[in-house]
Amino acid sequence: MNDTGAAAGGIGAVALGLVVLFYQIGRWRGGDPTPKIHFIAGTAIAALLFLGGGILGVMGGAAAALGDGLGRYALENATGAAAGAGNKGPLTGGEKVGASGAIAGLCLLALYLGLIKSGRADLKQPVIRGALCGIWLGASAGLLGMALGLIRTSGNTVGDILIRSI
Repeated sequence: MNDTGAAAGGIGAVALGLVVLFYQIGRWRGGDPTPKIHFIAGTAIAALLFLGGGILGVMGGAAAALGDGLGRYALENATGAAAGAGNKGPLTGGEKVGASGAIAGLCLLALYLGLIKSGRADLKQPVIRGALCGIWLGASAGLLGMALGLIRTSGNTVGDILIRSI
């Protein structure tokens, strides 16, 4: 994804997220009796499962590793210099964060599914709105961060090859 696509996706996601957030604020001002914590819990579920801690966190780590491998291959073949083949840790650490975030998100999701199933159907709408708001507002940061992360990773690959070939 290029920077322009990431910025356009980020702006669209922010717009959708703000619409849902303002709708929820309007419901609270209109006398919605549901406590605000359920909307915030929906946002937390989205953040843990889909954004920084979950699926996109793992994908970000995989994308960084893939970008590093492709950049290393291209530069090694273009320059004839071999990069060091030592043991390197994960580039982003997103895999560990992704696993723990997904576990916490699944626990919170199970709690709310149990509450809704046991007769608290009034919690369904605020939790869903919170999750959508969290996904869309967080996606803007995620798309821009992913675009910048891929640029950073390819820059690190160039630096590794240049330093190790000297």
